[in-house]
Amino acid sequence: MKGANPFAPWLEDAESLCGRKEDIRVFSSFADAAASAQTGVLVVNGGPGTGKSTLLRLLRAEAERAGLAAPLVKAEKNEGVLDIIEKIVQEVGFGGGSISVRGRNFESLAAELEKASGSAFGVVVFIDDIDLLRKPAEALGDIIKAAKKGWGKRRVSFVVSSTREYAPESDFVRVLRLGPFGEHEVRELVEKALKKGPPRMGEECLQSMLADSGGNPRLVKTICFSIYDRLRDTEKVITKGHYLAYLPQIMGSLSREWFGRMYQETPASERAVLKALAKQEGGMHVSDIAKKLGKPLGPVTALVGRLRDRGQIIRVDRGKYRVFSRLYARYVAQRNG
Repeated sequence: MKGANPFAPWLEDAESLCGRKEDIRVFSSFADAAASAQTGVLVVNGGPGTGKSTLLRLLRAEAERAGLAAPLVKAEKNEGVLDIIEKIVQEVGFGGGSISVRGRNFESLAAELEKASGSAFGVVVFIDDIDLLRKPAEALGDIIKAAKKGWGKRRVSFVVSSTREYAPESDFVRVLRLGPFGEHEVRELVEKALKKGPPRMGEECLQSMLADSGGNPRLVKTICFSIYDRLRDTEKVITKGHYLAYLPQIMGSLSREWFGRMYQETPASERAVLKALAKQEGGMHVSDIAKKLGKPLGPVTALVGRLRDRGQIIRVDRGKYRVFSRLYARYVAQRNG
C-alpha cells in the first residue's frame, strides 16, 4: 500500500523543510539578538512559490518556542501602514490587554509592544507580503527606523517578506533570498517524503520535473502530490511516463489554483512582454524583446522590471530574462488574451 500522500501541502514543519535549514539558523541568531534588545529587520525575498509564507510560519513557531511573542500578519493589496499596524495590535492580544498606538507608526508600535510584552523574552513582528502595501518602500524604511531607534532599549524586531527584491543598505537589516531548489534539494525533498519506499522516484522523472519546474518549490511539491495521488497501490516506481501522462491534469490544477490568477492580475502591457519571453526557453535580451514587440526600449525595460518585481521572470544574464519556469511559460504561450 502506498499510504497517505507524503507531499500534502499542509505538512509543514522544520524537520520536513528542505533547503531552508541555513535560513532557520540565521533566524535563531536574529531572535537571540532581539531578546537582548539588539533590534533589527530581517527581509525575506523570493519569487512566487519559493516558500516565503511557509518560512515565515515556521520562523514564527521557532520564535514562540524561544519564548518570544510573535504576531504574524499578511499585507493585502493597497493596504496602508495604519491597516497593518491595526492588524498587528489585534493579533498580539497579550492576555487580553489593549494597546493604544499613539502616533500610528512603527516606532510607536514597537514602544507599545515593549511595554505590553510582559513575561515574553521579546517580540518579533512578522509581516508577510509587505510589497503589496500602497507604499512598501516607505513602510520598510519606517520599520528600519523603528529598529534603529530601539537598539539597546527595546526587545522588538521585525521580519518581513516580499516578492519584490529589497536590499536596504543598513546595519540593522539582514536579507534572506529564497531561490529555486537545486537538484540536491529536490532529491532531498523526494527522498524524505518517500523514505525507503515503495514507491520510489526514477531518475528520469526527477530530472524532467526539475527541468520543467525550474526548481520552484511550490511547483515541485504540486507535481509530486499530483503524481502520487494518481499512482496505483501496486506501482513501485514513479517514472517519467507517469509524469508525462499526468501532466495535463497537473497543468489544469496549476491553472486553477495559481497560474490563472497570477496571469489575470498582470496588466496587458506586461503580458505582451511575458508572451514574447514564453516562446524563448533560453530567454531574451530586453533589446530583442523591444524589437519583437516593435516598441521603444525604454518602456519595454520598465515593463521587464515590473515583471521581475512580480517574480514572473528571472534574470539569467546581464539584460537577459526568461519566464521563471517552463510550466508557467507553457501556460502563458497557450493563452489568447
